Amino acid sequence: MANEYRVNRETAKLSKVDGDLYIKRGAVDASDSGLIVSGVIRCDGDCEFIGDVEAQGIMSRKGDVQIMGSVKAESIDIKNGSLRVKDSITADRIRVNKKLEFGGPLTTDTVRVGGRMKAHGEIKASRVSVGGTFNADRAVDVDHIDVGGSLKIEGETTSRIIDVGGTFKAVGPLTAEEVDVGGIFKAESQVQLVSVKVGGTVSLEGGKVEKIIDVGGTLKVNERIEFGDIDVGGTVKLRNGGAGGTIDVGGTLNIQGDIQFNKIDVGGTVKIEGTATGETLSVGGSLKTIGDFSVSGRLKVGGKIAVDGDLKAQNIRVGGRIRAHRVEAEQFIETGDLRTRDGAKATRIEINRRGHVEGPLIGEIIILKDRVDAEDIYGDRVQIRSRCKVGNVYANRVHMDARSTAKSVTYTDELRIDSRASVSDGSQKSEKLPEPPF
Repeated sequence: MANEYRVNRETAKLSKVDGDLYIKRGAVDASDSGLIVSGVIRCDGDCEFIGDVEAQGIMSRKGDVQIMGSVKAESIDIKNGSLRVKDSITADRIRVNKKLEFGGPLTTDTVRVGGRMKAHGEIKASRVSVGGTFNADRAVDVDHIDVGGSLKIEGETTSRIIDVGGTFKAVGPLTAEEVDVGGIFKAESQVQLVSVKVGGTVSLEGGKVEKIIDVGGTLKVNERIEFGDIDVGGTVKLRNGGAGGTIDVGGTLNIQGDIQFNKIDVGGTVKIEGTATGETLSVGGSLKTIGDFSVSGRLKVGGKIAVDGDLKAQNIRVGGRIRAHRVEAEQFIETGDLRTRDGAKATRIEINRRGHVEGPLIGEIIILKDRVDAEDIYGDRVQIRSRCKVGNVYANRVHMDARSTAKSVTYTDELRIDSRASVSDGSQKSEKLPEPPF
C-alpha cells in the first residue's frame, strides 16, 4: 500500500512526498525547490500550494485549489470548486467544475470546465470544453473548442472545429475549418476558414471562407473576402468587395468595391459601388450599381435597375425601369421603361404597355406594346403596336398598328402600316439599311 502524507488545517513546508498527499483545508509551502509527489494529491476544502507542483494526479472533492507556480500531472480533477495556477499547466486531462485560470502556457489533451476559463498564457490542446465563458489572452491552438456561453481570444487562433452557443470574438488571426456560433461572431483580423454558421450577426475583417458563410441575421465584412457561398437571412455589407460563388440574401446586399460571383439571389435591394461580374442575378426589389455590371446568364429584377456604367447579360427581364449607359443582352431584353445614353441591343427586345424608351433600340426582333414612347429603332423585324410614338425606324420588316406615329421608316423587305397610323417624314424602301450606333 502506498504511503500517504497528511496536511490537516495547517501550512506544511514540503519538497517531496513518496506516495500520496492528502490535504484538508491546508497549504503546502514549496517555494524553495518545488513539490514532487510520486502519487496523487487529494484535496478536501480550499487548498493552496506555494511553488511548483508535480504529481501523478491532483484531485479535489470540494473547495478551490490554488497553485502559486506551475503544475505538471497526468490528470487534474476539481469536482466542486475552482483551480487557479499562477504559471504553466502540463497535464493529459483536466476537469474543473467551476473556474479555471492560469498565467502561463497550458499543454494538455482535453480540458473540461463547467463554468469559466481564463487563460493568460498560450494553449495547446486537442479539445477544450467550457460551459460558460472562455477568455484567452494569447495564442490558442486547439483542435476542437466547445463553449456554451461566450468565447474571446486575443491572440492567434488555430483550430479545426469551434462551436459556441453565445458570442465569439477573435481579435487575432483566425484559422479553422468549422465555426458554429449561436449568437454573434466577430473577427477583428484576417480569417482562413472552411465554413461559418451563425444564428445572429457576423462581422469579419476579411480573408477567405472556402465553402459557406451561413448567417441568420446580418453579415459585415470590412476588407476583401473570398468565399464559396454566402447565405444570409437579413442584410449583407461587403466594404471592400470580394470574389466567390453564390450570394443568397433575404434582405439587402450592399457592396463597396469590385465583386466577382457565380449567382446573386436577393429578396430586397442590391447596391454595388464597383464593377460586378458574374453568371446570374435575381433581385426581388431594385439593383443599383456605380460601375459596369455584367452576367453571362440571366438577369431578373422585380423593381428597377440603375447602372452608372454598362449593363450586360444573356437575357434581361425587369419589372420596372432600366437606366444605364448601355444595355446589351445576347438573347432578350424585357422591361417597361428603358433609358440609356448609348442605346440597348439584344436579339429580342420587348417593351411593355405604356413603356418609355430613351436611346436607340438595336435587335433582330423588337416589339413595342401599346402606348410606348421610343426613339430610333434598328432591327430585322419591328412591331409597333397601337398608340405608340417612335423616332426613326430602320428595319427589314416593319408593322405599325393603329394610331401609332413614327418620324420616318426605312425598310428593305416589308412595310405594313395601319390606315390610322402615321409617319411624319414619310417612309422609303432601301436596298441597304444604315449601320446601328453599335
